[in-house]
Amino acid sequence: MKKKWVFMLITAMVLGCLSACGTSNSNSQAGPKDTVENKNEDQTALEPEKVVMSFLAFSTPSADEEKAVEEAMNEITRASIGVEIDLMIMDAASYGQQLPLMLSGGEQLDIYNAISVSYGSMVNSGYTLDLEENNLIDNYGQGIIETMGEYLEGCRMGGKLYGLPQNRDIASPNGYAIGAEYLDAIGYTYDPNVFNKITQEELENIFAKLHEAFPDKVVMVTQPVARTQIFCDYPGGDWFGVMLNPESSLDVTDLYSSEAYMNICKMYYNWNQLGYISSDALTDTSASYTLVPSGKGMAYACGLKPGIIQQESISNGRQMVMFQTDEKYLMASSSLNNMPWCINSNTENPEAAMKLLNELYTNPELSNLLCYGIEGSHYVVNEEGLFTFPEGVTAENVGYHPNVTFLMPNEFIAGVWEGNAPDIWVETKKMNDNAIKSLAMGFSFDNSALTAEYTALNNIYEEFRYQLEYGFLNPETGIPEMVERMEKAGLEKYILEKQNQLNAWAKTKGIQK
Repeated sequence: MKKKWVFMLITAMVLGCLSACGTSNSNSQAGPKDTVENKNEDQTALEPEKVVMSFLAFSTPSADEEKAVEEAMNEITRASIGVEIDLMIMDAASYGQQLPLMLSGGEQLDIYNAISVSYGSMVNSGYTLDLEENNLIDNYGQGIIETMGEYLEGCRMGGKLYGLPQNRDIASPNGYAIGAEYLDAIGYTYDPNVFNKITQEELENIFAKLHEAFPDKVVMVTQPVARTQIFCDYPGGDWFGVMLNPESSLDVTDLYSSEAYMNICKMYYNWNQLGYISSDALTDTSASYTLVPSGKGMAYACGLKPGIIQQESISNGRQMVMFQTDEKYLMASSSLNNMPWCINSNTENPEAAMKLLNELYTNPELSNLLCYGIEGSHYVVNEEGLFTFPEGVTAENVGYHPNVTFLMPNEFIAGVWEGNAPDIWVETKKMNDNAIKSLAMGFSFDNSALTAEYTALNNIYEEFRYQLEYGFLNPETGIPEMVERMEKAGLEKYILEKQNQLNAWAKTKGIQK
């Protein structure tokens, strides 16, 4: 689909304050817990409160189609909660630049997703509302509380709840995707419908055979994900000070001088020396989504969530086979707050904004509209109960298909798209629940007094990152040089401050590890 940036300036005149709200047609909470008996007869006499909601889309809808979906949602929310939604969907490339400008400029923007703009930065800039202030979420967001439960704790910053996590895949094992046609060519037997569990040695044997059979192709398409392949938590959302035993210890240590980081860099260095990695990897920024579909690459690292086989096979235009090399996987402390939903601290309608969010977390009809658009126009439901495009409609010409269900408040109540297992949401929830939970879940790190150190440390890491993690620099010499420079830039000071804040937080929670 040809992407277009949709930017809408909306001016809303608040004509009244809703003192009585009707109950929702869904299982959501429409108003304060002690006033839900006030019904639609009072509410409909008032002008609906308008709420502007913004998020990014990988496939930006046309203005007309976005308006059509917006109106379909409003037909529900006007009656159920006395609120009208104004959608402001932006192109993914523009969102990170435009959103902060809107927030700092005072434009009406009531609800937004903090993906690509840094949740911590939004909180520190004062652009997020405390969702527990004046019992806001308790009065108007009971459906959210019931839906998300303990996961809400992962979005606390300084003890306050400024954002809401999604119901989505939050934790998953690390793995690798390899094109089935290449495995067939070397005579490797696999199951295309499951995560094939193998050892690291077996994986490297596969790579060796692939390289021998296809010397003109890239065996391993590199991505800057080496850190995420290490079992550790990175409290505060940055990697300068990590927990290498997050399920049993609160000790914060340096990742880059650890044996784990040395070993993974050695692995990539060895693969590079063997010719598995493209010699142009440092200058050619093409990732797996271009090299594998074009037939130039054969394998890459990825997270193994339910539905990933269908997702990656469709994305690459070829059957992809998934391999799992690690049994243990972690729900990190920052995995819940990397793209939360926030209410602007400057909103004039906090109650209306919370009511709308509550509906989106609990009303399947609204969730389907937001995720997929209007039934019959943008999708149909097939005989198996799965969602798919109507006849004559494709991903290239559909008017509304943002392709960001993972970003929506609760994709677990939305329909399942064709190509996925009907029980994908059940399996995704099960995978989340089975993950090892970090002891630091809910901790947030305030590095505002160490911004100079953080900037210096990040600059040093970026200087070495691709050379080390793509295997072009011998880690035996490269890592010590990088760590030495980081130490001079204040790494020890940074880690100590993170440890002190984590210890203080743990004390308030009664955690002693």
